[in-house]
Amino acid sequence: MPWARIDDGFPQHPKVVAAGPLAMALQVAGLCYCNQKLTDGFIPWAAARSLLSWEFLGPSEERGRKRFTIGVASGMGVEDVDSEFVIARLLDAGMWEEVDGGYLIHDYEDY
Repeated sequence: MPWARIDDGFPQHPKVVAAGPLAMALQVAGLCYCNQKLTDGFIPWAAARSLLSWEFLGPSEERGRKRFTIGVASGMGVEDVDSEFVIARLLDAGMWEEVDGGYLIHDYEDY
């Protein structure tokens, strides 16, 4: 079974702090994907968008489960989070690089 090793200082790394907690979650999912598929840090475009769901089901209620989405608020506006939003955070922080057909985890092969 493949596994991913993450340094215990990972959550406090300046790039991770700048990208935010949702990007940190997608980074971990991306690391797991790359280790499992042996891609040397490459994540295809479609795979990057399917690594995590930004929706979840709430507790069971009388008429079924209520679906929740994750949102970000800035001033008076609120937007639902999607893969595009989080991938942009990873790109802006320099954790991922956009390459032909997808993304490359920065310095993947060094660590």
